[in-house]
Amino acid sequence: MLVSVSLLLVIASLVTVHTGRVKSLEHKILLNSQNQVLSVAAAQGGLAHGISRMKTDPNWLGEEHSVIMENSTRAIVRADFNQVQRNDMNTRWATIESTGLSPDGLSRHNVSEQVLRYPLLNIIPKAPLISTAPVPEALTLTLGANPNGGGVGVPVSIWSGEGITDLSINSATCTLQIFDENRCALDAYSDHTQISSDILSSHEQFPIDVLQHYFHIRMPDWQFLKSEASKIVNDCEEATLGDSRVIWVHGDCELDVSQHIGSEHTPVILILAEAALLMPNESRVFGMVIYISTHLPAVPKRIVMATGAHISGTLLLLSSIDNDMSQIVIRYHTDLLARLQQDDDMQRLGKISGSWRDF
Repeated sequence: MLVSVSLLLVIASLVTVHTGRVKSLEHKILLNSQNQVLSVAAAQGGLAHGISRMKTDPNWLGEEHSVIMENSTRAIVRADFNQVQRNDMNTRWATIESTGLSPDGLSRHNVSEQVLRYPLLNIIPKAPLISTAPVPEALTLTLGANPNGGGVGVPVSIWSGEGITDLSINSATCTLQIFDENRCALDAYSDHTQISSDILSSHEQFPIDVLQHYFHIRMPDWQFLKSEASKIVNDCEEATLGDSRVIWVHGDCELDVSQHIGSEHTPVILILAEAALLMPNESRVFGMVIYISTHLPAVPKRIVMATGAHISGTLLLLSSIDNDMSQIVIRYHTDLLARLQQDDDMQRLGKISGSWRDF
């Protein structure tokens, strides 16, 4: 009897020990799984942090640093930067690496991804007026030409895929100095009497899709351009616009007298979607104005500039405007458009497809 009881006690002890070992092993497996999940999440968070820092801090050289996450996890983030030539510009791309650590430091997980930092404006426009729509004689134009639009010393005032045979009696194109002196009508490249070589009409190099040419966004995908806007508004009141750099307007854009949108130091991209542009005396838009239609059929709207009002930069006409009611005045500005392309807050980030690594 005593032997039987002893055997039962031994068996019970062995079962207890075995159960304890199994429970301990299960606990370790569960802890390891939790640590793995936490380190993976930390690594992904560190990668997102690195991409965000690349976007907001153009002076970051990729030096290694730690980022504390929730639940006491952390990530070690670094980046290797490279330069690539793109449209005569040095564009930066980086391989961002992130190591995620669990709270106890026992689990580590590494991820990496390549990211390209590129300008929203792909190419600096070559002319003050670029039009996919016909430019009829009824439209009144005053244009200060790009002095080097066709090469050094070769001025360009209009670049169009459509034919231009005549200008209105009040239209003229001229040098920037003559424009600034308000003598365009007296000393013109082109006017109602002649069309000179500064007007490139039915041009063989004119892009099939102008929006894609300048922004890598196809015209049918105009929503992507809208998503780039820092402000989407119904009007152009100063209080509404603030200091936004990319503005999408889907109501009439009517400026006040002497109102400026943007400046020489902070030019803007002003996108008019079925929106008239009404500029009274001495008002000004610095940068690029894009007139676009997002509906079929399009409803042409006016673009009217009064005395002393003009666009300093360029106008992209991607749809027909109300020519009989419009008057366009544009002074080309090379440095301003270059700034629009190169400013830090006009840069965008794109993840390079297939570059993500989990190792």
